[in-house]
Amino acid sequence: MGAEGIAILCVDDEDIPRTVRSLVLRKQGYTVVAASSGKEALELLESGGISLVLSDQMMPGMTGTELTKFIKAARPWMPVIIISGVNEVPVDAKYADRFISKVGGPELLFRTVAEVLEHYSNPLQKDLETP
Repeated sequence: MGAEGIAILCVDDEDIPRTVRSLVLRKQGYTVVAASSGKEALELLESGGISLVLSDQMMPGMTGTELTKFIKAARPWMPVIIISGVNEVPVDAKYADRFISKVGGPELLFRTVAEVLEHYSNPLQKDLETP
């Protein structure tokens, strides 16, 4: 699946990681919309046009897993990836489609985004993987 026409909502409370992640995703051809909090991300989702949410885990006010629960409750079809510098996977990370480490760098990020988008674009694959 190509990046053209795919909008990623990039959520991180820290400016530099959010900006860097946005830039590297844009270089891959994705459209990127940035949010500095879970609350802002939920507001941006209301406007539509988002294909995938990429959220930092450790944010004040609302963690990435808390944001994921809100997103999945309202939009179960919305793919969500949580990225974290803390490699311990939180119990409620099960609501996200993937939980990846920032240590994996851009290649892990690109591969994970492509895999999750491919999974959501192939309904037969989802049916086969549903227990």
